[in-house]
Amino acid sequence: MSFKLKQLLLLMVFSVLALSAWALVSEYSFSQTSGTYTEITGGTVLGTNANDNECFNAIPLGFTFTYNGVDYNEVSVQTNAFIAFGSTVTNSTMAISSSTATNNIVAALNRDIKSRDNGELSYLLSGTAPNRVFTVQWKNYRRAPTSAAEDNLNFQIQFHEDGNKVKFAYGAFSAVNVTTARTVQVGLRGDSNTD
Repeated sequence: MSFKLKQLLLLMVFSVLALSAWALVSEYSFSQTSGTYTEITGGTVLGTNANDNECFNAIPLGFTFTYNGVDYNEVSVQTNAFIAFGSTVTNSTMAISSSTATNNIVAALNRDIKSRDNGELSYLLSGTAPNRVFTVQWKNYRRAPTSAAEDNLNFQIQFHEDGNKVKFAYGAFSAVNVTTARTVQVGLRGDSNTD
């Protein structure tokens, strides 16, 4: 086999490998399981007492997480129930579908929400390599503009080092005044609102 032919074959193999590494978010698999919501304790508190529309940028994950074919070591958290991979995030109440929202995000209950007076947004890195879990928790949140007494929403987004898994964990929910449609966005967004 000639040197040129070997080079061409090697180039073709690398091209196929490179293309297969660029997976679209729409190609990720989904599974649903019932489990137990376990509140985190001892984590880092980002916001308390009616925080609303706040962005917390460049938070270290503690491990490398591959999302949409890119390796990330940090995330940015938005109070409206989503996390962006990378060093920045912008506020959005429609983070998955809006053409102007941040790309490469994970949304657990995206809409206009804010913490109640006893609310807390926090994160925790737990476990040991290669089985660490980075958890962001929204505790005692409510829909805006409902009154402080109406809702109590508790949920988490978890990033699992082993297998690059994303998990949503939902705890106690109570919602008063449910006569009006309350649309939320849950899921993944890739490089644009069409992915």
